[in-house]
Amino acid sequence: MLTTKGIVATVFLYFSTPVPQYSTFAMEKLRTQDYPTIREQVYNLTRRAILSGEIAPGERLVEDKLSKEIGTSRTPIREALHKLEMEKLVQSLPRVGYVVREITEAEIEEICEIRIALETLAIKWASTKITLKELARLKKIVLMTEKHIARNNAQAVVDLDAEFHEILYRASKSQRLGEINQSLRDYVLQLRIKGLCFPEISRRSNVGHRRILQAVTRKDFKKIESAVRFHVGRTKKDLTTLFKRERG
Repeated sequence: MLTTKGIVATVFLYFSTPVPQYSTFAMEKLRTQDYPTIREQVYNLTRRAILSGEIAPGERLVEDKLSKEIGTSRTPIREALHKLEMEKLVQSLPRVGYVVREITEAEIEEICEIRIALETLAIKWASTKITLKELARLKKIVLMTEKHIARNNAQAVVDLDAEFHEILYRASKSQRLGEINQSLRDYVLQLRIKGLCFPEISRRSNVGHRRILQAVTRKDFKKIESAVRFHVGRTKKDLTTLFKRERG
């Protein structure tokens, strides 16, 4: 069984698509050592698919279908969907069941404002603990990002953006802050990736990274506050603009 400790198991989630219900996250392979229970496997897989856009807003997640395809009872499916509902990634509708929620403009603004507070604290902590090796890597990331923007290499820009923030949170030595912030960034994952595909948005983001790096290098708390507010504030404007553009 999938829950047997130490045994590697593979769950093939195949969803037929005569109508667009479950997208290309079918056939995902999962290992029990990564997710110890079926509920956690369903939760993690579905959450990733929702945040990446593979399951689009408005699509249904039918308990019976999930249960049959995975080969398990409805209980872990229901528990996983309930957990996603608590995160406001799905909603339960009468006579419909669970449906993927669409993020709102107000939620984008709220997430960014919370990020400003969290990142300011984390980066202040990081500035007092960061190593020379980590600082050197941050500098290299800023330079590499400029080159990849010029080459229209959007995937590399997205990867470097994630690494920049990851290094700072790791340097803060606060796992909890990092986890909270990553969860918030996940909620706007699709928009962030789409936004960084636009050179003008990528350049603005990298300017923000450069300002943060300068403030961290100087261990200047006031400049850190200013740099984070500038960077995440600019990100909020770009994400809300992109959100409105996509909705006509």
